[in-house]
Amino acid sequence: MSKPLRVLIVDDSEDDALLVLRALRNGAFEPVFERVDTPEALSAALTRQRWDIVIADYSMPRFNGLSALSIVRQSALDIPFILVSGTIGEDVAVEAMKAGAQDYVMKGNTQRLVSAIERELREVEIRRERKRAESWLRYLAQYDPLTDLPNRNLLHERLDEALVKARRENQPVALLLMDLDHFKEINDTMGHQTGDLLLQEVGRRLQGALRRTATVARLGGDEFAVSLPGMDEQGAVLTARELLKILESSFLIGEIAFDARASIGIAIYPQHGDDKEGLMRHADIAMYAAKRSASGYTVYSPDLDCYSPQRLARMAGLHRAIDNKQLSLAYQPKIDLGTATVVGVEALARWRHSEFGLISPEEFIPMAERTGFIKPLTIWALNSALGQARCWQEKGLNISVSVNLSPRLLHDINFPDRVVEVLETHGLAPEQLELEITENTIMADPACSLEILTRLSRLGVALSIDDFGTGYSSLAYLKKLPVVAVKIDKSFVINMSTDSNDALIVRSTIDLAHNLGLKVIAEGVETREVWDRLVALGCDQAQGYYMSRPLPSGEMTQWLLESPWRTPRANAQEKPLEVVIQSLFCAKPFRWLKDFQRH
Repeated sequence: MSKPLRVLIVDDSEDDALLVLRALRNGAFEPVFERVDTPEALSAALTRQRWDIVIADYSMPRFNGLSALSIVRQSALDIPFILVSGTIGEDVAVEAMKAGAQDYVMKGNTQRLVSAIERELREVEIRRERKRAESWLRYLAQYDPLTDLPNRNLLHERLDEALVKARRENQPVALLLMDLDHFKEINDTMGHQTGDLLLQEVGRRLQGALRRTATVARLGGDEFAVSLPGMDEQGAVLTARELLKILESSFLIGEIAFDARASIGIAIYPQHGDDKEGLMRHADIAMYAAKRSASGYTVYSPDLDCYSPQRLARMAGLHRAIDNKQLSLAYQPKIDLGTATVVGVEALARWRHSEFGLISPEEFIPMAERTGFIKPLTIWALNSALGQARCWQEKGLNISVSVNLSPRLLHDINFPDRVVEVLETHGLAPEQLELEITENTIMADPACSLEILTRLSRLGVALSIDDFGTGYSSLAYLKKLPVVAVKIDKSFVINMSTDSNDALIVRSTIDLAHNLGLKVIAEGVETREVWDRLVALGCDQAQGYYMSRPLPSGEMTQWLLESPWRTPRANAQEKPLEVVIQSLFCAKPFRWLKDFQRH
């Protein structure tokens, strides 16, 4: 079957152009062409339509191939350019290649012309795919792809700009944080797809109600923010009332009408904070106050910090949660898409409070970050996860575990040593541990992060990037990181079989990561259709409800033993050397083994 080809021929000879076209047709192309022989005609043709390739004669009476090449390159179009000549010498050929020509072919060598065109078409597609992927990553670094609103990164940038101008001109700045009430119930009852559609509609209404100088951002989940440069407290209160009013009308999703109510916290520069961190924190406190009082909106007041007994109780309880055995880990398997084999599990922290019940990680992890408890929490998670991996190993199950890493740990020069200690305690090889980090985590302090990550990598611990694509404006730094894999966020994966934009993000991310030599893990695989699409795209691994939801350790053990997904087995008859040593000497096996090897 012939392949269509849009070819622009720069040649003063119609006969020579016909020879080129004949060669293309013999090479299984179906060319759509135009012949030009002047600079003006070439420029007009480049403007008039898109071309797949330009083939130019080198020598013409009023025009030559190098001049044609210069015009094509000045157009900034990524079009392969091939010179064809019967008299071109080596010096001219080298000059042409330096100027940007992809190839040169002697007239009459039709077989080489066709092969050169096929090669250049492949190369240009690779370049364009890489550019599309990089463009997506630049977009994802500043925008939320679900709602197309600015994300937290871009909000912070614009808030910083607004505060600089406000200080210079002695003007106020208002910040509103908004959280949807009872959104979790909609998600749990109707599913994530319905919840996502509702979030999109909420975003559209918010953006449509505000002036152009305002920034409406989605911070994640069901939380939105609005930055209002030049607006004082009175104006912010009126805006909050207007936003609550526009949400009163029901949202029609499919054939079901949903009501969306919200709670809004308001903070004003300069009285409630003189930087973005202070404004964000105080607007957050005001938002929780509005949610508790069901008042719709609340303006920040210092008194609000004193009247948060539930939050204070949770903070105090978090520090005692480990000793009170309220924390546990759930495990979600990662499956190799090519072999349908379990390649590891991700450990996810759970907190069941004696008074407040099950508290979401989205709530207690940021709390742990703020209070400094994240370090002992991470060490506990490492100990628990690796202890469970040791139990599985003794049952004949060769399973690695991955644990999420906090930004604070990437500033702790002693953390790699702590990782070694935990591995030694449980007698596991570093290869059985994977640490997951987010892009924003790294960019908070790139130099220090790179040093810590390099030390961990040299130990043999695998490193992967979670939420890939949400924090980088440049890929240059990514190439320096000693990571082995990237994880595509579930928000893109869940709907990729029905949403072409999500499918493009997933495909571009897979291609880009593979070009960088990285494996790709897709989260949020909930259907066989999505599984099949990922297999077709060459994705390496997958997580999601299609295989298994996160399970407590006991249930995960049973799942590993009985599930249809193949699980790597250790030789049950021959225990690992470290286990034998541990049983004989009741000591830390790694350290004993190292001493043995030194002698």
